[in-house]
Amino acid sequence: MDQAGRCAEAEPIYQRALARGKPAAALLNNAGNHYVACGDPAKARNYFEQLAALSPNHPNANLQLARLELAAGEFSQAEQRLEKLAASLPPDFGLLLLLGRAAGRAGHYARAVESLEAAIRLKPEDPAAALEAGLANAAAGNSTRAVFLLARAQREFPSQPGIALALARAAEDAGYFGDAAAAYGQYLARVPADQAARRDRARALAMTVSGHDEGLRELSSYVARNPRDPLGHFYAAQAGWESDADAALARLAKAIELDAKLAPAHVARAWLLNRLGRSEEALPHLESALKIAPNQAPALDLLGAVLLSLDRAKDAEAPLRAAAKIAPTDAGVALHLGRALIELGRDDEGQQWLDKYRNLRPARQRSARREAGMIELATLDPAGQRAREIERFRAMAKSRPDDPLLQANLAGLLLADGQRDEALREYRALAGLNGDTAIWAQAGRALSAAGELEAARPFLERAGLRTDPAAAAIALARKGKQRAASDLLDEALRESPSNADLHLSRALVAALGGDTAGALERLRRVESRWPDWDRPWIAEGLLLQGPTRTARLRTAVALGAPASIAACENLQEWISGGCGQ
Repeated sequence: MDQAGRCAEAEPIYQRALARGKPAAALLNNAGNHYVACGDPAKARNYFEQLAALSPNHPNANLQLARLELAAGEFSQAEQRLEKLAASLPPDFGLLLLLGRAAGRAGHYARAVESLEAAIRLKPEDPAAALEAGLANAAAGNSTRAVFLLARAQREFPSQPGIALALARAAEDAGYFGDAAAAYGQYLARVPADQAARRDRARALAMTVSGHDEGLRELSSYVARNPRDPLGHFYAAQAGWESDADAALARLAKAIELDAKLAPAHVARAWLLNRLGRSEEALPHLESALKIAPNQAPALDLLGAVLLSLDRAKDAEAPLRAAAKIAPTDAGVALHLGRALIELGRDDEGQQWLDKYRNLRPARQRSARREAGMIELATLDPAGQRAREIERFRAMAKSRPDDPLLQANLAGLLLADGQRDEALREYRALAGLNGDTAIWAQAGRALSAAGELEAARPFLERAGLRTDPAAAAIALARKGKQRAASDLLDEALRESPSNADLHLSRALVAALGGDTAGALERLRRVESRWPDWDRPWIAEGLLLQGPTRTARLRTAVALGAPASIAACENLQEWISGGCGQ
């Protein structure tokens, strides 16, 4: 009768059986199952609790009680019950899935991930497991894994907007901004009234190369419609700081005015002020951020870096040590703490931190990860993934034909895929763009490794000889033509405002013209913007004397400069190629 859904007819039979005295375990179990099937969880729980008291390890009693506890929001209790049950039984997909769900709802994300990943190993294609594991990985901070799992879940449940929203958030956290914008778009197609999601989609879009301008326009429009939303101002500042730093500072100030406890806005304003050389102004914002959230490693690290830029290494040590304790594998923290200790004369310990930085230093990532496509890759085989990557880079390079990094990556992918003729055509197109030495070196190395030595030679020569506006400006400055050199660099920077070589050369030209203070200020801005590049640290060290000089040169060596740089007498000798090469 229960199986046929005839609950009303089954009910009196159970009641007659239960009235005959102390019920046996089988009767309690069947009665509990009856009330579960017939929609009376309170009575079901009563009989299963009696059964568990009679037989503490009864599998069905504990499983059903855990389900009832989950439904009642008693997540930790359900998790504990399921953990004991899982330990006494062979691996079971349904049990692991339920345990992962309970642990995730209880906020025990590491345990949830462990259980759900075990479930996926038993049934790799199960969409419910992929969904739960995706949510758990996202909550645990494993954003990249979450993106792949949630993408697979969305493929199976395309009509559920909550999955699209979770996928968008995970993709954003992982830095896959193009994918995040696409997932937000899918969510908004079903929930168009969600203005917060519309704001967040605009931010994600603005973080991509191809959609930056559109995203910035949408953020500006959103802020105009919602002027009291602090996150709107904050996101608009994040998206627009490079093109208009003053406007970004004003937006950040407005975000803080609307929500004084918005710690990320304080940190962002401090970061931008420091980057603009206004380090003293950055300090109060970092102090405010750390009062709101005292144990945030990024804020502590930035505070240490700002204090170092103000030559206050002694004050920088404490926040940097605190950041290192919270984030022991953060490469930037290790670099800054190493610098501080060397400047304080504790060379051996400082060198240990710089060595740790070298081990932790992340590989340089291409900016194209911001573009859409990572979600689709989750559903393709390796050959399909490779073809999709090439297609994606080709589309991005077409939309940004002036971007040498996209062109270099497209050519490199084609070369690695064995498409030699097309790769060489793309490399010839790259040669006509305004790249920097890093891109020329990347192209030259890729072609050399593929045996294309003739095609590699011009790129390697450009990387080594620096026959670009930066090199021409340095040549002019060494001949005493500082004004012409500065004008040349200013013109080049208007065309390529994010070219690191040009910014560094602007500082070197100032130094060669005798403006040491101006050169140091520019160098520190370059260091702030490209903190893992050795050349500005070399230049600054060679402009200084004493322990500070030693600290800067040690930092440069930690970043990859040759140890022989210490033999350079001065900046001019290094620029001329007479030492430290």
